[in-house]
Amino acid sequence: MQRPRRRHHLPGRPAGGGRRRALRGQAHGPRPGRRVRPRSGGRLNRHRTAMLSRRALSAVLQSLLAAELRVARGRAGSDTSLPRGLPPAWPESMPIGTGAEGLGCDSLDTLWLAAAVNEMFHLHEAGCDTDLPAEATFGGWMDRIEAGWRSGVAALTLTTSGTTGQPKRCRHAGEALLTEAAYLGRLFRDRRRVVTLVPAHHAFGLLFAALLPDALGVPHVDATGFGASEVARTLAPGDLVVTVPERWLWLERSLPGWPEDVEGAVSTAPCPPPLIAALHERGLAGMTEVYGSSETAGVAVRRWPEAAYTLMPHWDFAAPLDDATPEILHRSGRRAGLPDRIRSREGRRFCLAGRRDGAVQVGGINVHPDRVAERLRGRPGVHEAAVRLMRPDEGTRLKAFVVPEAGADVAVLRDDLSGWIRAELPVAERPVAIAFGPRLPTGPLGKASDW
Repeated sequence: MQRPRRRHHLPGRPAGGGRRRALRGQAHGPRPGRRVRPRSGGRLNRHRTAMLSRRALSAVLQSLLAAELRVARGRAGSDTSLPRGLPPAWPESMPIGTGAEGLGCDSLDTLWLAAAVNEMFHLHEAGCDTDLPAEATFGGWMDRIEAGWRSGVAALTLTTSGTTGQPKRCRHAGEALLTEAAYLGRLFRDRRRVVTLVPAHHAFGLLFAALLPDALGVPHVDATGFGASEVARTLAPGDLVVTVPERWLWLERSLPGWPEDVEGAVSTAPCPPPLIAALHERGLAGMTEVYGSSETAGVAVRRWPEAAYTLMPHWDFAAPLDDATPEILHRSGRRAGLPDRIRSREGRRFCLAGRRDGAVQVGGINVHPDRVAERLRGRPGVHEAAVRLMRPDEGTRLKAFVVPEAGADVAVLRDDLSGWIRAELPVAERPVAIAFGPRLPTGPLGKASDW
């Protein structure tokens, strides 16, 4: 892929030349003179019986089954990899059970997967759950889900990853998800294709890999397993590329340039402004950050380089607004708390001011450094410990400071802690740098400080 040519700024035109939309104060829509064909799914249809198209359901179900099968086999101490030779998009005729060219699930695997599908798609509400394990094919499982929708099931349950604690189950009304999809369809109405590098069965992936392509009536490309060269070959003008900050960093370092008129969307954590600036310098036409959580799905957006988020039109702040413990109100009447403290601005706009629960983001996963530090304190030879997120110039992982017990051999303790961290902590929770000293670092006023 060739690096886009640099263009000189012309008076009266936005920097970046005619091929890029101005990133501040300009509508996120089609260019003047460009014809935009109507999208059949862009408007919320209150009479629809299916939450997702067949294509979108296939993407979400495949993502869910693949993730859950790895969990099931990991719990049994088996190989967690999927069978070799599975196509990128599973055919509806693919067997779920043992046999050639299928998932190779035994009865316990099948029961585990059926429980996950029942939990996410609420098949028990329509009495479809007991028949699911008897369905022999991937398409048969899709049929059962659609039968549940025809019977009146109108909700989905999305589950957090559970990497740093017990997974949390978050119920979402189908109508609320479709309302958000309709808004996103208007926001990205000039995109011709959606390319995602996120799991389709989590909140962010469901919105962009399933609901948004349905709302726009455009193709979807699942690029979660692509290498950088395959991503580069896949991209085309009019694409919307969707992933998390860490994957955007990987793309920025891996791709020397971007095709014309390719835009990005990012969520799960604020994307560092220098990273977005670097992507823009290499040719990315724009970046939209979506703020939300597994409990709320998306609630606000901001368009780089704007510093403030703006609430989506179906959300508003609940009164009275407290920046330290903000709550939002959905047009359906649902009330929810934001996971962050905010600095409110005029016009339903706000800036983030830090997590309320002390969590930080590592690889798109919420991690609690205090909990990791508490586990370190329980190790032999450790008197005290502190854990923090690295500074941007250090990296994007956790780091630890350890005060050894009196008489402890630091070299032996370092080896012991390193082995224990690799064996016992999830990847996102692992401190990748450990410093040692006689006391925890503090500032002039005695408060904990960085190291």
